[in-house]
Amino acid sequence: MDVHEQGRDITPTAPKQRQVLALLLARANRRVSVGTLLTEVWENGPPRTATTALQTYIGSIRKTLAAATGATVRAVAEQRLVTDGTGYVLRLADDECDRPRFEQLVLEGRTLMTGNDPLRATAVLGSALAMWRGAPFCNVRLGSQLSAQARVLNEAHLAACEVRVEALLRSRRFPEAVCESVELIEEHPYHENLHAQLMRALYASGRRAAALETYQSLRRRMSDDLGIAPSPNTRTLHHVMLQDLPDQRYLALSGAVR
Repeated sequence: MDVHEQGRDITPTAPKQRQVLALLLARANRRVSVGTLLTEVWENGPPRTATTALQTYIGSIRKTLAAATGATVRAVAEQRLVTDGTGYVLRLADDECDRPRFEQLVLEGRTLMTGNDPLRATAVLGSALAMWRGAPFCNVRLGSQLSAQARVLNEAHLAACEVRVEALLRSRRFPEAVCESVELIEEHPYHENLHAQLMRALYASGRRAAALETYQSLRRRMSDDLGIAPSPNTRTLHHVMLQDLPDQRYLALSGAVR
């Protein structure tokens, strides 16, 4: 998490203040109750002074925002970091946070894929993924709420990566699809669709043996570690690729032939 104002880094350095601000950012424009914030910061149970400490953290964040923007602390409290009943709301416009822009670009990429325009989809999704700068909240201590928010963001990132690889396949940019799939599989070794995408990219590149070995590697890993077999769809793709005269219609639909 990084907070910048006019090019200056104003991210809180105090760990608990940073944790409070991170949760408010993750749930921007939505009310976060005092109880939720207390549970996030003090997972083993808040001390008696926790509510007062939280008010101090909120006050410090408001002062930081006021100093950075030239506003008064009162203005920040009324317009930016607002008390809402027994909670707080951090008000942000869409262009003040990376997440809405990322989500908009991914939606645009999916729409382009639906409209059968994988070339433009590849570029748009590439722009979305270029905004990604590492694991969410990697510089913040994660309690239960922030851990859940980090999982949500990681799933959104993975889904965008899958659509991007699909766009590369449909654009017949097979070497790039291979590279991106290999990198993703390193992070997600049991993810079947990523393996299927790699198989398709390799097969379309004329690397049939490598495509088949990708399946065997997945099968062994799932059997040894999880005691299960790949899904019927993945097994079907493997079976078709095994044939000397494969079903070209199936492979064409899967994007695995030129």
